[in-house]
Amino acid sequence: MANIADFRRAFEVVKEYVDEGKIPGAVALIGYNGQEYGPVAYGWAQLVPEAQKRLMQPDTIFDMASCSKVMGTTTAVLMLLDQGRMRLDDPVQHFVPEWQGEGREKVRIRHLLTHSSGLPAWVDCFSKGQGPAEVVQQICTTPLEYATGEHVVYSCLGFILLGNIIERITGQRLDQFLVKHAFGPLQMRDTMYCPPEDLRGRIAATERKGPTDEDVLVGVVHDENARAMQGVSGNAGLFSTARDIGRFCRLYLQGGRLDGVQLLSPAVIEAATRSYTDGKEEDRGLGWLIRGDGVYSSAGDLMSPRAYGHTGFTGTSIWIDPTRDLYCVLLTNRVHPSRENDHHIRLRPLFHNAAVAACGR
Repeated sequence: MANIADFRRAFEVVKEYVDEGKIPGAVALIGYNGQEYGPVAYGWAQLVPEAQKRLMQPDTIFDMASCSKVMGTTTAVLMLLDQGRMRLDDPVQHFVPEWQGEGREKVRIRHLLTHSSGLPAWVDCFSKGQGPAEVVQQICTTPLEYATGEHVVYSCLGFILLGNIIERITGQRLDQFLVKHAFGPLQMRDTMYCPPEDLRGRIAATERKGPTDEDVLVGVVHDENARAMQGVSGNAGLFSTARDIGRFCRLYLQGGRLDGVQLLSPAVIEAATRSYTDGKEEDRGLGWLIRGDGVYSSAGDLMSPRAYGHTGFTGTSIWIDPTRDLYCVLLTNRVHPSRENDHHIRLRPLFHNAAVAACGR
């Protein structure tokens, strides 16, 4: 059986990046062969303003950014698939009647999940002071940039629309549905949208959004379009901890079951973690990026082709390798106090390589 010393080099890679000032701080967690190692914390959860400087802790809460797509939105979709309340080939128009014209009738739920709908990667949905209804309407009238199904273009817009579809089907806001039916049963107590003010002291700071250090974001979603959605959005908005994410990873490795709770079926886990976009720009599962045989991946060089994962703009990442019964959680606040920092891009594969190399020692 492995012990935490076997993964020492992987954790040292993260510590070195913090010690060298490449990122403010990080929390890392590795799960292997039914055991968990960490979380370990390095550096600072908040650097500015100086009076609010805080050390990173193992239970620091992070803005998960686009990891919300798989932890939140995809989880809800998979539950609805299991319940017979939607299918992958349902037209988006079936749920969103205002989604009309210019070939939109060809777009299916699967296309939104696999980033192959034709929607562009991003548009500004926030600068006009819009709210959730207006954002959804803007997406419904945003021109498609390519023929549905022909390419993979990672799109936050498609996941905002998915979040709205979930709300229309369930009659509940996305956060309410997930807390009641997913995060609550899984005992992921630190996973939520719009964290309350009394948790501010545990939340990693992100970007400075004004002229002074006092304008740094803490506990407010970093993604601008998600802020326009009042912090509850299909593309971003979820906050969580390494330990909660470890529980989520175990759910996947155990066929949708965790501590006696069968949240997802083994069949829907299998469906979510295979590629639907072979031969296109990326191998995409349902929400998840599949490692496949791609030349470059944030998963690194050593994870198996069956591995699947996701990353977040704020510096978060999750990778799961079912072949090795391994998961790696790496949470950084690399956008604090500015997004002008891309060291996390190299850090992720280095950390994952060292973690995989330790397996089986």
